[in-house]
Amino acid sequence: MADAAADATPTPRLPAFLARPLDRLKASPLARREAWLPLLLALGMLAGVLWLALAPPERTPLFRNLPDADKAAVVQALEEAGFRVEVDPRTGAVLLPPSDHARARMMLAGEGLPRAAPGALDLIGDMPLGTSRAVESARLRLAAERELARAIETLDGVEQARVLVALPEPSPFVRDRPPPKASVTVTLARGRTLSAEEVRAIAHLVAGAVPGLAPDSVAIADQTGRLLAGAAAAAGETMLSRRLELEARLEERAEEAIRALLGPIVGADRLTAQVAVELDFTTREAASERFDREGALRSESISSSTSSEPRPLGIPGALTNTLPAAPQVGPQGPPPAATAPAETQTQSQSATRNFELGRMVEVTAAAGGTIRRMTASVVVDEDALGPPASRAALLQQLRALVEGAIGHDPARGDRVVVLARPFAPAPEARAPIWREPLVIEGAKWLAVALVALGLLFFVVRPLLARWPRAAQTNAPEPPPSTPRPEPRLIDYSAKLTEARLLASTDAARATAVARRLLAETDV
Repeated sequence: MADAAADATPTPRLPAFLARPLDRLKASPLARREAWLPLLLALGMLAGVLWLALAPPERTPLFRNLPDADKAAVVQALEEAGFRVEVDPRTGAVLLPPSDHARARMMLAGEGLPRAAPGALDLIGDMPLGTSRAVESARLRLAAERELARAIETLDGVEQARVLVALPEPSPFVRDRPPPKASVTVTLARGRTLSAEEVRAIAHLVAGAVPGLAPDSVAIADQTGRLLAGAAAAAGETMLSRRLELEARLEERAEEAIRALLGPIVGADRLTAQVAVELDFTTREAASERFDREGALRSESISSSTSSEPRPLGIPGALTNTLPAAPQVGPQGPPPAATAPAETQTQSQSATRNFELGRMVEVTAAAGGTIRRMTASVVVDEDALGPPASRAALLQQLRALVEGAIGHDPARGDRVVVLARPFAPAPEARAPIWREPLVIEGAKWLAVALVALGLLFFVVRPLLARWPRAAQTNAPEPPPSTPRPEPRLIDYSAKLTEARLLASTDAARATAVARRLLAETDV
């Protein structure tokens, strides 16, 4: 009995409303023998529900690979701003709930954090004495790779970069020395792409930092596995790809000009434009050579000569032209005197003039890439054009504006079409109902309430209902040596005879007893 009284004593450390049910549980034999397993299951389920309800939200890394100084500054700024920040003990990453990432990045960017990317030159300063040549070369190459990655990460649109440089082993034979190569992996920001100029800039940046590395030996890939630069990319970069890229740029520029011009008139969301540009990449070269008809006198020489010869005399057909001998003087008198032969004079004159002729050589080369034809199609919401009576005139004005914006040239065969059509209503961009934060929190608390009700009605309530029955069934029996008292029958006739005798012999006492009985009955 003393032990039972000691067990029933309430625990002084617990309140009264908790001590009494605990005492009843300790005193119940059923709880000691049969109800411990369901009770443990109920407690385990209740603990799981409470853990799900009160567990902290999932946390994901906000920044990785930050130096200790920047990490301390970031954590301090987040704590001062009221964010529930934690640091991963294994990796050292700054952890935050995913719903707080955007606000935390904006707040840190406003304060200029993080200030620097993870450094790599400390590898050289921490190099111990006695390091082997191979380890020293590997650490120097690793430091150079990290510095190149930091330089690439400073470019706009590149969030993370990794550089790997493959340097050949030194060989005494020059012919057997292969050229170095490098590979770059970049992680771009969401929605960003690298242009051809930016890719070439990265290749030249890496090639300029590694001696003997050619820009064509640098392979660049993004996080999706798309090769941006390398041997395969250089081989696949044909004239057709460059032509398509140039056409796409011209089309995009023309579409932006149309939207910028017509947007304030009809509304930016009340029109759509599409421009098709056809380029002519034919290269033409022409060479022409011209001379000046009126040349300039360069030099002049004039020469003249005169010659005289005797005229031929004699008898035609004679064998000789020698004059005959003088005749003899006869009696008739002297002969007549002979006439002197005549002479023939010849004069010749020549002149030489040299003229300098003008010469003009013209070579014309027309590079490809000229616009062969341009077609623009613009559709405007008819509700933005006002009354139907004035829509035709307004469409003509809009067409004139579009022609001026894109540089319409009828000689090339350009075509511009502007139409008015009703636009379909834009669908409402709403998240599914099950992704709403209120629905998620409400579902969590509803699940907790359902589990708690299930535990209450299917575990606790049956146990409480079985405890009184178990207490009555397992009540302590009296020892077998103590006989149970037999119930006695009361003889009311004898009692009535004694009362009549008392009333006849002692009337005052009987009256007092009756008054007491009546008084107790009234109460």
